[in-house]
Amino acid sequence: MTTKITSLLFLFLTVLSLNAQGVRFESSLSAALEKGKKENKPVFIEYYNENCSVCKTLNPIFEDPAMGDFYNTHFVNYRMNTENIKKEDSLYIVQSKLKLESVPYFLFFDSDNTLIHCSGAKADANYLINTVGKTALDPEERTANLAKKYVSGDKSIRTLYAYSNLVQLYKDERMVNRIANDLYDAFPKDQLATQKSYTLLKNCVFSIDNGFFTYWVNNIDKLKDFETGYKAGTEIKVLQEILLKTINSDAKNSWNLAKIKSVKELIEKTGLSTNPDAYLWQQEAAVLIKEGREPEAVALFNKMTDNETVAGATYVINQFLDIVKEKNSFAVIKSKIEALRNSTHDNDDKADLLYTELRYWQKINNKDELKKLLIKANTFYKTNQLDLARLNEFKVN
Repeated sequence: MTTKITSLLFLFLTVLSLNAQGVRFESSLSAALEKGKKENKPVFIEYYNENCSVCKTLNPIFEDPAMGDFYNTHFVNYRMNTENIKKEDSLYIVQSKLKLESVPYFLFFDSDNTLIHCSGAKADANYLINTVGKTALDPEERTANLAKKYVSGDKSIRTLYAYSNLVQLYKDERMVNRIANDLYDAFPKDQLATQKSYTLLKNCVFSIDNGFFTYWVNNIDKLKDFETGYKAGTEIKVLQEILLKTINSDAKNSWNLAKIKSVKELIEKTGLSTNPDAYLWQQEAAVLIKEGREPEAVALFNKMTDNETVAGATYVINQFLDIVKEKNSFAVIKSKIEALRNSTHDNDDKADLLYTELRYWQKINNKDELKKLLIKANTFYKTNQLDLARLNEFKVN
């Protein structure tokens, strides 16, 4: 009798032990996807990096019995390590059209390999179960339903904020900016000086043409005490980053001179730089020439090449060679090349300058000078074992 009781107790404890385990992860993505289809369960993927400090805090959470019970019951689980990522894993993310630039992310896919939910993660089992996991199981609340909510007219801040985070993962710049504008329209204007407003600015705004950016750039004195810890005092950097993203976007291609001037003022106002021309000289020069104001463009050329290194100056010269049209402009460029030649000693700089002068003669269609200089350039490149392929674009008969 005692032996029988002992055996039953052992069996009970064994079953209890098996049930009280953490999250079970499949050994490969293909195995997870196959099992997900077979069991008709969504596939949960932890997108992480083994060297990420935040990711490491999740490891003990995955061993939590409650976490294991929920995720093992409702999902097939797989960990996708971005450190030396497997080819199979990388292709799957590419096919999903997600452009993930950070970790960790919790991703949930259905049997058709369609993303149904995604979320950031934190080391809290209750959050990962009740906020992330249960939402992934709810067709009305998971991120896959956000587009439908948005199109149907749900412009609540909660929906817009979640939808913005989702669209950012697909790098849909147009929609990101549209949602950011919707967020500003929906936001109570008497609360613009609050933490919530700053959070939306930081996480959802990527263009200077947004109400949140305009408010905060005009109220920089209030932009403080929103960050804590090692980020304390870095609030102004949010404005600088938005400004940089705008400058580096395609939006600048439609700017007129008035807009360029206002952006240069923003560069100084936010403390991004004391030399705003360094960010916008190419765009400004192109607009000036388009408007028939080439002498002003040449003045900008002189400003950008004065006191510049040989490498920097030759870069500017080559950019202007592509856009100037007037004889006087080419004369100014030729004068600059000659001045640089007299102060150039490094072989790489000499090679760059030879290339630039070849482009000059080609632009003004002086074939005789181009031919003579090309012979000299070929000799110099061969002597100094430089890449002769660079000179192949110059053809003379």
